[in-house]
Amino acid sequence: ISDQYFLAVQKLVVLELGMVLLPVANQGEASQLITQLVREQSKDHNSNPFLRKQCSQLAESSVFRTVQQIPGVGKTKALLLLQQFGSIHRLCNTSVKELELVVGQTVAQQIHTFLCS
Repeated sequence: ISDQYFLAVQKLVVLELGMVLLPVANQGEASQLITQLVREQSKDHNSNPFLRKQCSQLAESSVFRTVQQIPGVGKTKALLLLQQFGSIHRLCNTSVKELELVVGQTVAQQIHTFLCS
């Protein structure tokens, strides 16, 4: 972003997106502040928002939403299925008997019919 648009972007972020901004004078100062924040947080890898683990968390929520779209499966059952089987791939390759142990006979049959058709 050039300095020409810097103030407009700040207004967009605060007014339209509702985010909090730390006051900085220009683009250079903003980049220095971000760099400093990343360095401070990188001491604890679990709190650094710029690390790749965030991508996997996004993927996990996407997988969770996808499993919820299976007929008969809501939030609770989707969570149970992913805890037990770990991925959609493993869920697709699971027998009805294995599914029954997690979600019961009726829903297990619905899942198997949905995934195998």
